[in-house]
Amino acid sequence: MRAVRALSGFSRPAAGQHWLPGLPHVAAALATYFVFGAQACVTGLLLATLASFVVYLPVTALTLNGGRAITEDAPAPALTVGAQVVLLVLWTLTAWAGAALAA
Repeated sequence: MRAVRALSGFSRPAAGQHWLPGLPHVAAALATYFVFGAQACVTGLLLATLASFVVYLPVTALTLNGGRAITEDAPAPALTVGAQVVLLVLWTLTAWAGAALAA
């Protein structure tokens, strides 16, 4: 759970880190509204949110921490540009796939 808190903005980011994972996540899902409609957009957003907190953020935190669990007193690992791009692509694919399946 510490990994999710660390990367999702619920804890203090590392020094110099200005990343807000929730904003690109929501923007990626809201873009489906114009193609699939409101109901499919909400479904895509919910699926992307679930996948993000259950799979994407914990795996990213483990990867950035060298595969070791994050201790309570350790600062959150800084998200690299590559990690940010990968997360945005995963969120976008999940939101669009969920919206397409719901439409």
